[in-house]
Amino acid sequence: MALAYCPFRFYFSIMKDIRRKLNELYNREEKEKNNRGYKNTSLREELKRLFYDRIPIKHFPKSQIEKDILPLEEMVNGRWINTHFGDIFRAEFIYDLSESYGALDLNEIYQFDTSDFEDYFQIPNIDSPDNIIFIDTETTGLSGGSGTVAFMVGLGWLKNQKFIIYQYFITQLSHEEGMLELLKSEFQKFTCITSFNGKSFDIPLLNTRFVMNRLSPVLQNYPHIDLLHISRSLWKYSIENCKLKTLEIDLLGLERQDDIPGELIPDVYFEYLRSRNLEKIEHIFYHNRFDIISMLASLILIFKTLKSKVPEKNPLTDYAKGRLYSRKKDIERSICHYKNVLESSILCSRRLKTLLELAQLYKNNKQYEKAVPLWETALDPQFPFSLEPYIELAKYYEHIRKDLQKALDTTNSAFFKLPERRRKEIAELIKRRERLNTKLLRKKKKSQGE
Repeated sequence: MALAYCPFRFYFSIMKDIRRKLNELYNREEKEKNNRGYKNTSLREELKRLFYDRIPIKHFPKSQIEKDILPLEEMVNGRWINTHFGDIFRAEFIYDLSESYGALDLNEIYQFDTSDFEDYFQIPNIDSPDNIIFIDTETTGLSGGSGTVAFMVGLGWLKNQKFIIYQYFITQLSHEEGMLELLKSEFQKFTCITSFNGKSFDIPLLNTRFVMNRLSPVLQNYPHIDLLHISRSLWKYSIENCKLKTLEIDLLGLERQDDIPGELIPDVYFEYLRSRNLEKIEHIFYHNRFDIISMLASLILIFKTLKSKVPEKNPLTDYAKGRLYSRKKDIERSICHYKNVLESSILCSRRLKTLLELAQLYKNNKQYEKAVPLWETALDPQFPFSLEPYIELAKYYEHIRKDLQKALDTTNSAFFKLPERRRKEIAELIKRRERLNTKLLRKKKKSQGE
């Protein structure tokens, strides 16, 4: 009777055959060694040394080696958090709001309520500033893209009159997924994000990293206050640029000491990965931490500037506020700030722009009795030549006052003052003049007929 097939017998048969061949190989190698007088170890001993005498690496996790060599917790207050993807270092910092920050009192953040967030940022249902999380990233590159990694993510939020800052830092790029998991749990505690240029950089970058690590992006639908955009609307005319550090110096009266320029941070991190030298990494923690505190200060400053109707120290800020409220269709506030500009000492070119923009607001509200004097003032030779007040006055005389002759005189005045190089506008003036002449002739014939 034939034996049933047994896979175990087949397996042991193969293993027995392999063991026999290995023994033959070992014996042959030893005989050759003895015949030739070799004194080095046998193949069996060499294999044993390679595969059996090694120190088990699993007893020394890589993260533990890093912590022994790089005592981050001794240089930056924080702790290590174990994740399935490696240990993540989290720096922890608490800023007392009672401490002044430059020329600003950070406790003022609690003066603003739900209506302020809705009016100025179109974000409803922020019952308290405690619902906001501030975010800033430090990355391996400033241009973004799928290959750029955020190796440090700083988060800040308000709690019990304190400003708490957590800075998540990865000592290996392979630990990124562990950091993202920790961030995800933090974001879920808040209802609004505040950043500085986060809409264009930080948030798209983090969402990309979530997707690259097979995680769902968690920041896509969060209400977002991007402080850079509103800062440009308020101060682009009055300060050199709207970088966060410039706002600190020019508006908060604060200058950092021993800070690292943002453009050097990627190189410093790559150097750290090569050398494990913490000398400059500490400066990145400092830089990131104060970026986050400055976001809170900037938010307070933006609120105070938007709510104030009194003349600003720099009339160019009032000019910017006039334009901002004009776009928001808050005509009363816009007029208020334009008047502040006109009552200040300012360059002729900016005064002319303010006159024309204020006149346009009055025209849109059909307040011609207020718009006309502004257009007439803009014709003064002290100002650079502008065609706009001539055209607006010509339209007013033609369509509102029905004074065709005065409209024609204003058009002719503009025609003779307009530089020849502006041919397109000259052609438009010629058409306007011909139309007015035709109307005058028709009116004259009509009157003669009567």
